[in-house]
This record gives sequence, C-alpha cells and structure tokens, in this order.
Amino acid sequence: MTKKRIEWIDIAKAFGIIAVVWGHALVSGTTSQIIYWWHMPFFFILAGFFLKPIDSTKWKSFFNKKIKLDLIIYFMTGIIMILLYGLIHEKNLQYLIDTLPNLLIGGRTLNNYTTTFWFINVYLLSITVVTVLITVVKPRLLQLTIVTAGILLGASYGQIPVQIQGFTMLPWNLDGVLIATFYTYIGYLFFHTNWRWIQNPFASAGLIGMSVALITLRLTTDLRFKFSMKSHLIESSFPKFNGLLIIFVPLILSFSVIAIAVMITKIPQTIIMPFIGQHTMIIMYLHKVVLDLCNLANVDNLIIKVVIAIIVPLMIASALNVHRQQHPYLQIT
Repeated sequence: MTKKRIEWIDIAKAFGIIAVVWGHALVSGTTSQIIYWWHMPFFFILAGFFLKPIDSTKWKSFFNKKIKLDLIIYFMTGIIMILLYGLIHEKNLQYLIDTLPNLLIGGRTLNNYTTTFWFINVYLLSITVVTVLITVVKPRLLQLTIVTAGILLGASYGQIPVQIQGFTMLPWNLDGVLIATFYTYIGYLFFHTNWRWIQNPFASAGLIGMSVALITLRLTTDLRFKFSMKSHLIESSFPKFNGLLIIFVPLILSFSVIAIAVMITKIPQTIIMPFIGQHTMIIMYLHKVVLDLCNLANVDNLIIKVVIAIIVPLMIASALNVHRQQHPYLQIT
C-alpha cells in the first residue's frame, strides 16, 4: 500500500507539472484559462499531504526540514536564472541591479525566467500557516472554518492597493496565502483521513464527470471564469460567487486528476510519469528558460516545446543525482 500510495502521488504530480509547462507554453487562450483553474491550487493541495501537527519544541526541526533547503535553492536558482536571462537577452548591469532584489520582494516582481518562483514564496508561507493551525487548533471543524473564511476573504477583493516595483501586490504575495492556505489544508485533511474513498469508481466517475461538465460549459457557453493566484485575479460571470468558484472549481478538477492518477496505478505503465512526478520542482524552476530558448530557436510546435521543457530539467536532475551519489559529502544537509 505504501508503494502504491507513493506511485499515485508521483503520477498526480506529473500531471500537475505538465499542466504548468503547457499553460506557460500556451501563454494565453481558453485552454490556458482552464489550466489556470486548477494547476497551482493542485500543487498546494499536494503540499498539504506531507504536513502534520508538531510538538512545540520541534519548530527548529520543522524549519530545517521544510523551509531551509527550499529557501537556499530558491535564492541560488533565482540568482542563476536572473543572470542567465541577462546573458541570453544581452541586458546591462542596471538590469541586474534592478532585478536581483526582486528575489527578496518576491511575488509579482518575479518575472521572465523566475516567473514561477512566486509559488515558492506562497508555498513556504502556506505550509507554515497550516502547520501552525493544525498544531494549535485541534477541532478539525474549526480548522476548516478558519481556512474557508480565509479563502472567502481572499476572494472578496481585487488586488491589494500597494505598489511595489510597479506591481500591485504585497511582498511574497502575502495576501495570496489566504487562498493558498485553504488548498493546502484541504490536501492535509484529505490525505490524513480516509483518502481511499477516491478509489471508489462512483466517486472517480462523479469527479471526472463534473470536471468534463465545467470544461464543456466554458467551451460551449458564455460562462467566464479567470483565476490567477500569482496576480490575485478572480473574474467570472457571477462575481458575487467568486469565493465559491475558487473553492469548488479547483477542487473538482484537482481531485479528478488525483482520481485518474490512482486509476493509472492499477494498469501496466512505464516509469516515465512517476519519474516526472519525482522531479517536479526542478521542472518548475527551469521550464521557463527552456521554453524561451525554444522560442529563440524558432521551435513553434507546442507539444515539442512542452516535451523539451520537461526532458531538459529531468536530464539535469539525473546528472545531479549521479553527482550526489559519487560525492555524497557535497550534499547540502
């Protein structure tokens, strides 16, 4: 059961990261909007799987295990990506002076090759908030009430009227934590209760059927729904129900993907999907630069660009894994 559980999580993560790359390769359009309905909420849901209440004396251990390494990778990779963008696009020193501080500010100031790095900002904040919540507040109904109130509050306004570097935002997309915390907590609640209900064929069929219905409505009617967590953009044909839309639409689509991942584990398959799922973070960090290089090389085919943007980070990850095995004393602890 443990092996099966890990396998479906990896497959689900693979679907999620493919959606992220596909959405960025498309740039805009109806398909991109549908992907944005769920792909980032999905990763916050997955993040909640691995959280648990901790003892009050273990916060240092929590920081070292859950936060420290991701912070180091965030800043190191961010500096490399900014330097690389400046080199490829022949930017001057002023570009570096203006852009490098954005790693500290985070949020919407992170663009070009670092455009997805806002996720790390909100991810680290959200897992901390949810861990505090489930540690301090014991009744699960009260926990759920708090995070639901948070996402409804987050959906009740547009962008925070604070200007930073020309962007309307808070540092590290702090207000986005209201929304992300809900998804993260739902992931925690799902995985730490009887998650096996999603193996039920009727449950899976119901989720997938609702997802197909939502997508069909978007494609065949005037239904309008745009959702971008990074930009805190929530627009729909029913603005009074934006809070309910960003609760139910991402959850329905996300759990449909999880249901499909669980079903895939029951049929013969190759190792490629689990392998992709095991390396989602490096793909998250590097796919923008690969997509940009594809565009500079006049690679126009969408599928080819997506495949390349996934394979190149996987090759780098494989090389790094070999290097770690050969030189274990160089690993960050």
